[in-house]
Amino acid sequence: MPDLNIPPMLWLVGFQMGLYAVAWGLCGALLGEDRAAVVHWGAFLLMTGGVMLLAGGRGEPRHWIFYNGANVLSLLAFAAMRRGTERFMRLPGSDREQAAMLLLVAGAIAVVGPDEREASWRVVLAYGGQAYIVMRTMWTTRRALQAEFGRRTLVAIVGPGVLIALMLLALALRQALDFGHPVEMQRNAATNYALMYYYLGGTALFNFGFMVMLTQRLVVQLRHVSQRDALTGLFNRRAVDIEVQRQWERFQRHHRPFAVLLVDIDHFKRINDTRGHAAGDEVLAQVAALLESHARSTDAVGRIGGEEFLVLLPDVDAAEAQRSAERLRVLVEERELRARGEPLTVTVSVGIALARPGDPHAEAMIARADEALYRAKAEGRNRVVAAPDPVPDTRSVR
Repeated sequence: MPDLNIPPMLWLVGFQMGLYAVAWGLCGALLGEDRAAVVHWGAFLLMTGGVMLLAGGRGEPRHWIFYNGANVLSLLAFAAMRRGTERFMRLPGSDREQAAMLLLVAGAIAVVGPDEREASWRVVLAYGGQAYIVMRTMWTTRRALQAEFGRRTLVAIVGPGVLIALMLLALALRQALDFGHPVEMQRNAATNYALMYYYLGGTALFNFGFMVMLTQRLVVQLRHVSQRDALTGLFNRRAVDIEVQRQWERFQRHHRPFAVLLVDIDHFKRINDTRGHAAGDEVLAQVAALLESHARSTDAVGRIGGEEFLVLLPDVDAAEAQRSAERLRVLVEERELRARGEPLTVTVSVGIALARPGDPHAEAMIARADEALYRAKAEGRNRVVAAPDPVPDTRSVR
């Protein structure tokens, strides 16, 4: 075994990557859905740190593990990075492509031998293979990145990734053009010191970029959980109130009309009492799915309590609101639902209110819809009732 006199720069880069790998490992232990991706990223950093340590152990006599082994490990590390990124973005894996590339490039590195006369081949193959993996990762994930995180995050991730790939490609081309003078990583050359700084900066950018994406996704998931009803997946009461208030302010500023429908499942208590609460939950979920599936993209549908739902209809007049409410009522009545595997017919009552200048606030409008719903229940259920316009306040101010 050669004396492991590892240069300080290699120690620094390897130690940094090891710390990053530990951090991603701890992160993966706390996550559920994205754990596989995080574990792959941690493996990428851990193996890359191992490459630095192996390169630092190079000397005479030359041993395969320190020369060929380090290059093969570097390709496996970058392949793990790509696989983790594809998993994080919920993309189909590129295992076949990566296996073919590793078989070709890593296989060639493995058989050329550790001698100095083959060093240039190893440098070209290793840096060229790494550049290929990074470029393919940026290319195959770009659309998914933009779709989920937006153009700014796309540029922040893909931009540095492309620069790193170009740097690796430049190293491969430089070696190819000067084949007689191999520039192996352990040599005290200006190029290699610059390479170490690239690795330090590149891994920092990598960790920062992917931590930003992970944080963005967690924030979106937390926002979704805070705004959604756990049983039906519809907006919860708080989220519905926010949407109604937003439309109310729009109505106040620009006089854009909107309506609210309060939809209540008829005789829901009877379902719970005769078939059980599990059956009641199934009915709630199915009615919610019907309401949401037949809503416009601009509408908002929420569960505001028990068996009651609110449908917000922007930019509708009284006739359109009436037609929408009647369509939903007929849809539920004609659809055969199932409770605990048994067929069940369910009806709903609907109260309608349109935003009017006489309403002092949005809550007054919803109160009118609630009164209309109460009338629909009192008049026999399974019907739509529209609330009258508010009576203007004619009291004089003294």
